[in-house]
Amino acid sequence: MRAENTPRRPIVVVVLAAVAAVGATMTASAAAPINDNNPLATIVCVKAPCEAAPVAPVNDNYLASLNLNQPHTPLDRVDTLRDTRDTTAATTQTDIFNPTSHGGPPELTGCNGVSEGKTIWYDFYPDATGLVRVRTSADFGTVMAVMPFDPKTLLPENSQRQCAVNQPTAAGELFANVQAGKPYTVQIGGVEEAGGTVEVLFDYVVKPKRLQAEATLAAQPLSSGVRVVSLSVSAPAKSRVRVRCTRGCRPQAATARSVGFPRLRGAVLPSGAALKIYVTAKNQIGAYIEYRIGHGRFTKIQRCLAPGSKRPERCE
Repeated sequence: MRAENTPRRPIVVVVLAAVAAVGATMTASAAAPINDNNPLATIVCVKAPCEAAPVAPVNDNYLASLNLNQPHTPLDRVDTLRDTRDTTAATTQTDIFNPTSHGGPPELTGCNGVSEGKTIWYDFYPDATGLVRVRTSADFGTVMAVMPFDPKTLLPENSQRQCAVNQPTAAGELFANVQAGKPYTVQIGGVEEAGGTVEVLFDYVVKPKRLQAEATLAAQPLSSGVRVVSLSVSAPAKSRVRVRCTRGCRPQAATARSVGFPRLRGAVLPSGAALKIYVTAKNQIGAYIEYRIGHGRFTKIQRCLAPGSKRPERCE
């Protein structure tokens, strides 16, 4: 919710009255209009049961959007955020600032030629550049849209609006790239003014930072393999560097920006062996460097390590 534009909401009290006479007709009447002068309106049903008229969802209006996170706080990138609303009485606005103000543009609706109505709104504030995924679950078609908005004027940047349509007969999802530090709004509506219960599902994905590391191996050629002269590894500060050999040396580890492994000096690595280097840090894509030993020579390959994994894979 954009706090400086929080609308006031009247209280509605519904009174049910039973009648003794069998076959009496059911009527409903409002004692007075619901407004700031009369916040308590009474609806009387002469015959029970009486169904209350649908109420618009709390996030029906643009300025009454619900926040998926607060500004300057982390946006959940682990769990799927879910929210369920009844949009039967939801509306679209000819002035997105009304309520509680005036002078805003009309609400932009529709997607790829598909019309839309009965919209609801959510805001989010990415703390890192990444990707959002928006899905819906409903018995009717929905339109999903994401767009940034100006935090000062509160105007949506419609030129950057991204949208997708989800139909019961043709499932659709919305994927949108988002930038750190920019506020965004999510608009969910029913295809051709359809309304009812809709579940909104929101995921936020941030690509992990990739560690950059380099290694230099100096070795004396032997007919049966190589003898290590020196090994040095350059890596980011606080990253963990581990070295192991399939044959010919013992595992070693260190934490530093530039690492040498003096205990490797003089180690004989036979042909067919491999010297493997793992550079890792929490929640980051690690670096993997391998030296494959041959007769009097070696070859070097480089790969990546997914966060928390020790299995090398090709870097994207």
